[in-house]
Amino acid sequence: MVDAALEPGVSIAGLALSHGVNANQLRNWVALRRRRQATETELTVMSNSAPPAFVPVVAAVPTVRPPAPSARPTSPRLRLKASLPNGVRLELEDADAEVLSAMIEALGRCDVPAG
Repeated sequence: MVDAALEPGVSIAGLALSHGVNANQLRNWVALRRRRQATETELTVMSNSAPPAFVPVVAAVPTVRPPAPSARPTSPRLRLKASLPNGVRLELEDADAEVLSAMIEALGRCDVPAG
C-alpha cells in the first residue's frame, strides 16, 4: 500500500478506504518511508564524500635516548615571583636556570597594560 500511495496522482484517502485502513495511518506509513529513504540517501552521500572522522594512532618509539640522570649537569633550583602592572602575579618554584631564563624572556616580550 505504501508503494502504491507513493505513485503520482494516487489519493491516499481513497487507497486507504479501498483497503479498509485509516487514511491517517497510511499517511504516517508514507511519511515514515520517506524519512527512511532520506536518511539512507544522506548516509550514502556522507559515506562517499566525507573523510573518516578518526585517524589511526601510531605509537612512536624514541630514536635517541636521553642521557642517564647521573650524566646530566645539575643546576641549582630557583624561584621566580613577578607582579605585573595589571595585577597578575606569577610564581614559579623549583625551576632550573634555563626555564627561568625562558620565562623572563617571554615576560619581557609581553605588552601588559596597566590595570
